[in-house]
Amino acid sequence: MSLKTITTSDITGLRQIFQWGIDNNKLSNNPAAGVKVAKVKKARTRQKGFTDEEAKTILTHASNHKQGRESRSVFNARRWVPWLCAYTGARVGEMVQLRKQDLRHEDGLWIITITPEAARVKDAEYREVPLHPHLVELSFPAFVEKSKAEYIFMNPSSATEKAIRGAWRKSKNRVTDYVREVVTDAAVQPNHAWRHRFMTVGRNLQIPRDIRFAITGHASKDEGDDYGEVSNEAKAAALAKYPRYAV
Repeated sequence: MSLKTITTSDITGLRQIFQWGIDNNKLSNNPAAGVKVAKVKKARTRQKGFTDEEAKTILTHASNHKQGRESRSVFNARRWVPWLCAYTGARVGEMVQLRKQDLRHEDGLWIITITPEAARVKDAEYREVPLHPHLVELSFPAFVEKSKAEYIFMNPSSATEKAIRGAWRKSKNRVTDYVREVVTDAAVQPNHAWRHRFMTVGRNLQIPRDIRFAITGHASKDEGDDYGEVSNEAKAAALAKYPRYAV
């Protein structure tokens, strides 16, 4: 478990639980108060994003995947989620939770809606991302339209939040394991590296920062970025510049 997770999630949660104990006269002090995790800076030995060769290797692996003993939803996730992340810079968790109704055709564009209503999105912020033309040519919309289940890449046992979160975590982990079959370098994150690569390529293409952030869902510290909207047309125009992956 990362030090960041322990600091921002685990200790914070414990601190809140113990504070509840104090507020309800069950404890006299908060044992988690003032607890801090020592900051240890990891040595960086390579770029954070996938290299050209790694990206091509992963997408080739996904394209050539044949269904084995895994469920249909896991097979679909391994086949499509790497491609979706490559062309959107989205988090893997945001893609594995896609539902059939989260893809629509509007004004000549195929648009994905990433929403916390489906499962989990960081900061609980929804956003819309047009499909890259190559994903349309690869027949992703047709694949979604043929899907019989609500969730495309996971199969929750029930509609409860617990079941959905469990299925979400399982599908996410299966994609991670699949990527690790071909990119074994422990210095690169098998999921988050797509986001770093997307931002790097976007900078090289001189795509404006606010449009890049609107596509990837990154938060901006610039107050001016919170004014107005980045239209789907603007996002689609930027994505049209994004080079295709030849595998």
